[in-house]
Amino acid sequence: MHYVEISLITTYLKKFDGQSRATINFAKGLSKHGVKVKIVSLGLEDGIKEELKNNDIEVISLDQPRSVYYDISLLFGSPSPFKKIANYVNDSISIVTNDEAVPVVNSIKGRIIYWSQGALMSVFLWKPFYAKKGTLKRLVSLFLVRNSHRFSDFVSKYHMLLANSNTSALVVSLFYNRVPQGVVYPPIDIDSFKYSSEKEKFALVILKRSYPTHIDLLRKIANSGIKLKVIGYKIDGAEYLGDRVDEERLRDLYSSALVTLYPVDFEYFGYIPVESMASGTPVIAFKYSGGPSESIIHDETGWLVSNEKEFYEVTLKVYERGYEEALPQKCRNRAEYFSLLTQSKRLLSYIHQSE
Repeated sequence: MHYVEISLITTYLKKFDGQSRATINFAKGLSKHGVKVKIVSLGLEDGIKEELKNNDIEVISLDQPRSVYYDISLLFGSPSPFKKIANYVNDSISIVTNDEAVPVVNSIKGRIIYWSQGALMSVFLWKPFYAKKGTLKRLVSLFLVRNSHRFSDFVSKYHMLLANSNTSALVVSLFYNRVPQGVVYPPIDIDSFKYSSEKEKFALVILKRSYPTHIDLLRKIANSGIKLKVIGYKIDGAEYLGDRVDEERLRDLYSSALVTLYPVDFEYFGYIPVESMASGTPVIAFKYSGGPSESIIHDETGWLVSNEKEFYEVTLKVYERGYEEALPQKCRNRAEYFSLLTQSKRLLSYIHQSE
C-alpha cells in the first residue's frame, strides 16, 4: 500500500520525553518503509529539527511557546491551541501521537487516527503526581470529570483508536468509553544500543528523578553487598551516577550491567526494560506494573515479581548465581519485536485496516 504522506501530530517535541521519542521514532521507522512522513508540532527543542532533517523527515513547528493559555485550554478541553495545525496537514492521513493533542480532531478534515499513550487525566489520580502539584491539584479536581468527558467526546470522532500497550488500552477504554482497535508499541531504535553477552558484576538502576520509588528496597539491596549503580536518585550504599548520563555512557552501562532493576509501580509502556534487553541485559520488575509486564518475558528475558520481598530475593539470586549463557541473546531477540521497522509496520497495517 502506498501512502502519499502521513502527518504525525504532536504538541511539544522534547529531547528527554517519552511521548516525543515515540513520535520521532515512528517518523524514522515509517521513512524506512518508504513512507513520506511529516511531523507537525506546536514547538520543539533545539537540536530536534536537525536530527529529523538528517533522517530526511520534514518537521513543521508553529513556534508556539507553552503558556498559561495553553495549560488552561488543556484543562478545559478546548481545541483552540491546535486550530492552526490544520493549515499544515493535507487530506492524506494524520496520526495524533501525543495525548494532549487529542482536541485537534475538531480541526482536521481528512482521515485521522489517535495512537494513545494513555488517558491524559489519569495522571491526576496518581498520588505521587497529585501530591507534588500544590495549587494545580485543587484546580484539576474541579475539572477532572468534565475534562475526561470532553476528551471522551473528542476520541469518539477519530476514524481509529490505537494504544501503545495492552495496559494503555484498558485505561483508555475506561476513561474514553471506546475500545482501541489494536496495540502498536512505541518503536525503539534497537540498533543504537550495544549488545554484549559479557557482563560486569553490578546491577543498574534508573529512577525518575521527580518520582523515585521503593527507595528502602534499593537501600536494602545496596547494603546487602550488591554493587548498585544508580541514575536519578542518591541511594545510601550505592554508586550515584547523577541525575542523567549522556547517551554513550548509558549504552555502556546497559550492556555491561549484569541486570537492570526496575522497581516501578506502574508504566503505560516503559522504555528502560526494552533498552536494557536490547543491550543483552535482563530486567527485574514487578509483575503488575503495566507495560514492563508486557515487554519482559518471565524467566527468559528477566523476572517479574509480586512484592518487595520477592524482588530482593530474586536480585540476590541473580547477583550470586548469574544466569544461563543464552539469556542475553534471548533479551536481544525479544527487544527486536519493539524495533523501528517492526512496530512501524504494525502501524501501517492498522492504517490499511482503517480505510
